[in-house]
Amino acid sequence: MDDGPRGQTSEDPIPPDHLVRFLAAVSRRTDMASAVQTAAELAAAGLGAEAGAATVGRSTTSVVGFGHLAAPVAELVASTPGDDPLEVDGVGVCHRLGASWNAGTSGRLWVARTGSPFTAADGQLLLAMASGLGLALDMIGALERQANQERLLTVLLDIQRAISHRSPLATILAAITDGASTVLHGWPVTLVLDDDGERPLVAGAPLADSPTVAVPVHIHGLAAGELRTTAPDGAAAGPLERELLQTFAEHASLALTEARTFEAMQEAFWDGLTGLPTRQLLVDRLRHVLRDATPAVGPSLLLLHLDRFGAVNDILGRAAGDELLQQVTERLLSIVAADATIARFGGAEFAVLLPGPGTTPPEAVARRVIATIERPFTVQGTLVHVGVAVGVAHAVDCRSGTADELLSNADVARYRARAAGSGAVVTYDGQMRAALLERLEMQAHLQTALDRHELVLHYQPIVELDTGRSTGVEALLRWRHPDRGVVPPSDFIPIAEVTGAIVPIGRWVLQTACRQIARWRLVDPTLTMNVNVSAHQLRDPAFPEDVRRALDASGLPGAALILEITESVLLEDDEQTLDSLRALKALGVAVALDDFGTGYSALGYLRRFPVDILKIDRSFVSGGDAGHDDGDQLVRTIVELGRAYALDVVAEGIEDEGQRQRLVELGCSHGQGFHFGRPADEESFDARLATVHPLVPRPRAPRRRGASGERQGVARPTRG
Repeated sequence: MDDGPRGQTSEDPIPPDHLVRFLAAVSRRTDMASAVQTAAELAAAGLGAEAGAATVGRSTTSVVGFGHLAAPVAELVASTPGDDPLEVDGVGVCHRLGASWNAGTSGRLWVARTGSPFTAADGQLLLAMASGLGLALDMIGALERQANQERLLTVLLDIQRAISHRSPLATILAAITDGASTVLHGWPVTLVLDDDGERPLVAGAPLADSPTVAVPVHIHGLAAGELRTTAPDGAAAGPLERELLQTFAEHASLALTEARTFEAMQEAFWDGLTGLPTRQLLVDRLRHVLRDATPAVGPSLLLLHLDRFGAVNDILGRAAGDELLQQVTERLLSIVAADATIARFGGAEFAVLLPGPGTTPPEAVARRVIATIERPFTVQGTLVHVGVAVGVAHAVDCRSGTADELLSNADVARYRARAAGSGAVVTYDGQMRAALLERLEMQAHLQTALDRHELVLHYQPIVELDTGRSTGVEALLRWRHPDRGVVPPSDFIPIAEVTGAIVPIGRWVLQTACRQIARWRLVDPTLTMNVNVSAHQLRDPAFPEDVRRALDASGLPGAALILEITESVLLEDDEQTLDSLRALKALGVAVALDDFGTGYSALGYLRRFPVDILKIDRSFVSGGDAGHDDGDQLVRTIVELGRAYALDVVAEGIEDEGQRQRLVELGCSHGQGFHFGRPADEESFDARLATVHPLVPRPRAPRRRGASGERQGVARPTRG
C-alpha cells in the first residue's frame, strides 16, 4: 500500500476546480515573476507534489518545496517525462512530471513528489496549467511592453520639450540619464564626455563596474563621448536595451548640438567669469575621489561664503563685483595645493575639494584662505574689504560616503560659520544637522505665526532717572510658539530677516504699537512709543510708507514714535537706508541708535545720519558696578558725546537703585530696565498706568531734532 501523496488514476478526469483556481490566480498577477511563482506553487499543490519549479527560457525563475534546495531542483529540471524515479539525497525516491508551453514565451512547469507515481491525468492537468501560464505570461508581457512604451514616450517628450525650450544643458543631460535609467529597469546610466583628455565630464550616476552597453554620443556628427549603462548582478543586456540606450544617446547628441554645442558644455561645467569648475564638475570629481578613497582616509570639502560682497555689487556696481570675484579666484589658486579642485558655486560661494590627507590639515587650509581673503582688494581704484566664513566637512564623518552627503554636511557647517560671523571656521559634526533641522522647522512655522496670532507685544517703561516718571514705552516682540513656549527675538528675528518674513511682521508691530500708544496717550499725551527696526526693513523702499500708514490709521503724531536702529545699519552706509531715514524724519519720527558703543560707529556717521537719541548698552551700565572706573568712563563719554551732538541719551539694563543713582551723577537723564519694570503684556501695562500714572506729574520734554535738523522741545519723553 502506497503511503505517499495520492494522485489521480489514469481514468480520472482533470479536476476542474484545480485548473480554475490555477488560471484565476495566475491571470490576476500583473508581473511575470509573481505569475511564475504562483504557477509553481499551485501546480505542486494541485498535484499533491512536494516540490515544483518553473523555467522561462533557459533560466529557473521559481522554486517551491524541498526547502528550495539547489541540487534537487537542478536534477528536477534536467529530467524529462518518463525518466525513472530519481533518488534525491535527504528526500528519497522522487517521481517527476513536466509540461512545456511555447507561446510568445517558452518554458516548462515541473513537479516532483515521493510516494505514488504521477498518472496520465496528472500529466494532462499539468499540461493544461502550463498552457494557461504561457497565455497569462503573453498577456502580462504585452501589458508591460505597452506600459514601457508609454513610459518611454513620456520621458522622450519631456526631454524634447526641454531641448526646444532651451533649458540649461546640465538640466537636459540629467533628464536624459535619469530617463534612460527609468526605462532600463533602474539600471545606472551615465553620460561621459571628453574633457581634453584629463578627466571625464559625467552626467548621471557613476558606474561601479565596466559598462555592459555603451553607445556613442555626437556633436555635429563627431563623436564626443558615450552613454553607458551596467546591468546589475551580471544580467545580460539584449538588443532591446541597446536600442533604448541608442534612442537616448541620439537625444543627448541633439541636445549637445542644439544648445550652443561645446560652448554650452563649457557653461555647464566651467564658470565663465572665473574659469573655475562649476558645482556640477566639482561633484563629478568628488565622486571619483570618493570611489577611490578608503574608509579611514578620504577627501575633505571646504565651502566658502564671501561677506560684504553684496555691498560691493550694490555700491560700486556689478562690474566691480565681477572684478572682485576674479581677484578672489587668483588668490585662492595661489595658496591651494595643485591636486585640489577650486570651484565657484555661483554668487559669492566657492568650494575647495582636498582629495586626501596632505601636509596641511583642512582647517589650517581654511584659516589660510581667510587670512588671504581678508587682505584688502583694490577694485576699480577703490580699496575694498571683504571677509569669508568657511564650513569644513570630512568624508570619514559621512555615514553613506556619498558626494551628496559630504556636500550637505559642508553646507551645514558653512551655514553655522556664516552665523558665527566673518572669519569663522566651522567643522561639521552630527549635532549640527539636528540644530539646522530645528531652525528650518522654526522658519517654516514662523511664516504663519502672524496668521495664528502667536506674535504678541510686551511693553517696558522708559523713565526720567532723577524723578522715576514714565516718559515712554518700548515695544518688545515675543513669539508664543505652541510647542517651544516663548521664543526670544534673538532666536527668530534673524530667521525672519533671512526669509523676508520681517517685512509683514515689522508692519504688524508698527501698526499694533501705534494703536496701543495712541490709546495710552489718552491718559498721558506726552507718552512715546519705541519700536525696533531692522536693517532689512530700512532697505525696503516701501518702509516709510508703512510707517505713515500706521501713524494715520492710529491718529498718532509722528513725534510720538521713535524707531530704534543698530550701529550695523549705519556701517552699511546704504543710500536706500539714508533715503528711508530722511523720509521718516519728514514724518516727524525720531531715530534712536540702539546698543551704542558696542559696534564700530564713527563720529562721521552721527553727522551723516539723522539720529536723535543714543542708547547706552547694558554692558556699560553693569560694567560700572565692579570698580566703576571703566564703565563709568564709557558712560560719561557717551553722555558728553550726546551733548556735543545735541542728542538725547538713554541707559539700558538698569537693575538696581545704585545703578540709577550713578547714572544720574554721570549726567544721564533717561533709562529703562528691570529696576523700573519688566516687559509686560498690554493688560499688565494698563494696570501699571492706572496705578502709577495719576501720581506722577507731567515729565519735562527732552530735546530732539526736528525734520529740518534743528533741536526742538516736544511734549514727550525720549525713548529708553
